[in-house]
Amino acid sequence: MSAITPIIIVFIVISLIIAFAIGANDETFATVYGSRTLSMRQILILATIFAVFGALILGEAVSETVGGKVLEIEITDAITITVLLSTTIWLLLSSALGLPISTTHATMGSIIGIGLLPAVGGSISGIAWTQIVNMSFWWILSPLIGYVVTYITYKVINKRVIQKLDGFQKFESTEKKFAIVLLAVICWTAFSRAGNDCSNAVGIVYGATQGNGSIDITAFLFVIGLSFALGIVVLARGLIKNVGTLTELRPSTAFASEIPTAIILFIGTIFGIPLSGSHMLVASLIGLGKAQHAPKNKNSKKIVLIWILTFPMAAIVAVILYFPISWFVVI
Repeated sequence: MSAITPIIIVFIVISLIIAFAIGANDETFATVYGSRTLSMRQILILATIFAVFGALILGEAVSETVGGKVLEIEITDAITITVLLSTTIWLLLSSALGLPISTTHATMGSIIGIGLLPAVGGSISGIAWTQIVNMSFWWILSPLIGYVVTYITYKVINKRVIQKLDGFQKFESTEKKFAIVLLAVICWTAFSRAGNDCSNAVGIVYGATQGNGSIDITAFLFVIGLSFALGIVVLARGLIKNVGTLTELRPSTAFASEIPTAIILFIGTIFGIPLSGSHMLVASLIGLGKAQHAPKNKNSKKIVLIWILTFPMAAIVAVILYFPISWFVVI
């Protein structure tokens, strides 16, 4: 293993900051909170455990995609720092507003912004557009699947289970059973999401240091998972509460909204596809609200707006940051 240079230390420190910011914007356990299945303290304990194990066990495949398959230009030290910082800034700003965004979209927006910059030798041809199009297909399809599957699942559960219950006690007993299943599904989701999201803190560093042996990827993913968990514990409470109240939830309806997210996110993470857990979950909750004929939540429009802004804003922030960062790295 090569000696760790000062610039590698800078990479690691910034990656820890971005992992913290990713954790601060993680709303995975929102449905558990909204359905009153667990207390916030219990949620934070579970989130910490699965953040670390998910990053450690599942993080490498998506890190390779993010770090090595998007840019056709050489990934310099300045580019690496710029992508990490611009992603962090947009994540922290969104978290401060209590709005969930796609960490993947923020990272990709930053990478594309840099990849188009002539100052780094970038151009239209500097981006692996085939790879971007392939990922975009899943970015569009996965929320749509979440919406549709949640809508259908709710209708089936409501018609074949809930409406056939006779009396409040049977209703309560059934909801308790759904709460147990929901906990299993949410832990599965958290495990997959940690592996997928932490790659955004690791990926660009992985691409910049690939092959030189300067970073032990397993150890790096472990500490990134710890920082990710810390972000959840310190700052994610408001976001979890915000998303958890997008529509009326109880264990059975929360299960309906979680199951598509859990399945899609796990498959995507295994195959190294960077996905947005936030987009899938929020789309599922909107589908649930539609199925329940619930009134529209005023936060939904804000969330969709921040989604639309994430790509261009992350790219703009990256371009603005690159010049002072490149000057600093040179001296």
